[in-house]
Amino acid sequence: MDGSKGLTGRRFTSLIPMHWKILLTFAAISTVCMGIQAQDDSDARPPVSKADIDIVKRAREILRSPAVWNRADNRQCPANEKTFSLYCALEKATQEVGGHFEHRGAAMQEARFVIDDIAPNRNYEHRLMGYNNDPTSTFADIQRVFSLLETRIAARLRDEQNGQSAPAPDLKVQIAILKRVRVLLASDATWDRNSSQECPAGAPKLGLYCAFRQASMELTSRFDGSGAALAETRTEISTNTRNRAKYEARLVDYNNDPTVTLADLQKLLQTVEDRLTKAPPK
Repeated sequence: MDGSKGLTGRRFTSLIPMHWKILLTFAAISTVCMGIQAQDDSDARPPVSKADIDIVKRAREILRSPAVWNRADNRQCPANEKTFSLYCALEKATQEVGGHFEHRGAAMQEARFVIDDIAPNRNYEHRLMGYNNDPTSTFADIQRVFSLLETRIAARLRDEQNGQSAPAPDLKVQIAILKRVRVLLASDATWDRNSSQECPAGAPKLGLYCAFRQASMELTSRFDGSGAALAETRTEISTNTRNRAKYEARLVDYNNDPTVTLADLQKLLQTVEDRLTKAPPK
């Protein structure tokens, strides 16, 4: 018999030099680690579906009152639990609607991005748990997450159904949005000094956030809380406004700051518009 054909896997392995064995082992471990890392991308953005809206609605029902809100989340969600954190309400809703739970599922990820928007400076290690357990978070804040989350997913769903998933922002459109916001907030008669991120249709007055929402809807038929105009406005508020250290939801808190005047607001928008106008084309 040909000896080479008769080698077993164990005998063949024994012929490999030790340094090659070490390299092969290291490569195998690296491949596994890379696979795990790819599966746990904290900024992953999987496609959304109608089921994700149903998940949000069900999670809101599960976390229906302060009496069932768990203020001390540890991201462990026993099946017989009687109280629920933000994370566990979404996990339970996902299991009920979809039959299984994914830590990086679309609804869970979009909820994390909502928290990025409304609590940009808190640097939670785990966003859902951190925001839930934050002593400054109220039950109304948790319910607001659900409201913003449903709006965000619905906007993404429309875009993805129209083949417009995560479109690259056009700078001219972003400048046009800023110009429209300035018009919408042109006078005290149209400026809401006590605003929120709830934007009822037909409101006679608008805060800064809702003005951006309306301008974006008018010009692009979409609003998901992103875009160069919004990003630059948040950056300007964070870096060059006198009470910036006190702001959490920057657009709302700056808008509602009693020391901010209409002239301040218009100057802020003009500064951002000038910056985008001078930005090099991409």
